[in-house]
Amino acid sequence: MSEANIKTKIPYFNIKFKLFDEKEKEEITTDNINELLNKITCALPNWNFWYRYNISPPILVIDEANLLRQLGNSSNEGAILLKLFLNWLVENTKHKHFHAILISSNSFFLNWLLDNLYTPYAIPYVVGDLSREEAEEYFEKHILPQYECEELRGKFNNIRRITGTRMLIIDKYVKEYKNNNGKLKDSEFSIFKLEEYKLKLALHPESLKFSNKPPPAWKYHDLIKTMMAIVKVEDQGFILEDDLINIIGSKQVYSLIDYNYLFRRPTNKYANDIINPPDKVILTAINQPSLRAMECLLSKISLNSNSIYL
Repeated sequence: MSEANIKTKIPYFNIKFKLFDEKEKEEITTDNINELLNKITCALPNWNFWYRYNISPPILVIDEANLLRQLGNSSNEGAILLKLFLNWLVENTKHKHFHAILISSNSFFLNWLLDNLYTPYAIPYVVGDLSREEAEEYFEKHILPQYECEELRGKFNNIRRITGTRMLIIDKYVKEYKNNNGKLKDSEFSIFKLEEYKLKLALHPESLKFSNKPPPAWKYHDLIKTMMAIVKVEDQGFILEDDLINIIGSKQVYSLIDYNYLFRRPTNKYANDIINPPDKVILTAINQPSLRAMECLLSKISLNSNSIYL
């Protein structure tokens, strides 16, 4: 239903709230945030209202929700504001004022959220890659006609080695292929080059410094072992988290995840790109180009040193 139709049916429904007037210069405090959230709650009807007018209940979508962690870690005041906001979300979803969707690419975000909510109301939905069949259909029916690259038809299995089954990566690869007049080596693909650069930096963890992260817990040889383990299980598509912990240690594994060198999947729901995923926590490369970059980097290291020390 359009916004115009909604206003026609419920002309009084018009919510506009501001924390401050634009001309005012006030300090953001727990009290004025709490007052604003209470005003929003009081103005929102419950779900019965929406159903009465045959309108879907509203959905609050928060992208990059992992940034809430920074608010909680910023100061005592930030921690109080975070708790206030999370309690407000729980109360409003519990009393059916709206749905809330928190989006994050951080592997540990769900664990952090559940620890802070102390409630089972958070339900995880892992949006992974497409299945191989779905990705091939997307490639053949949507991407090839869009970029007029009919010469690639029937070649998805070869292209999948560098793109995987993620739509955005498939799209970007074919676009770059087109822009390079059909002459694009895997090593020239922009996402591959980015992932290879990131991995080279990770080989020197002492030089990685991020203000919002603790220092890396892994060493050079921990990353080598991790890349070897990930490349070795390429056909399977994953390694069990427990297995990698047994190889390099839990602190090292969780640090690599925190720095986005590994992708952690706490549930096998929606693991469409993996055949028969186990009902255990699994780890994968952050994307398919990263897997290829690991393979390439290991080959270069092996050639330069004649051996890889384990």
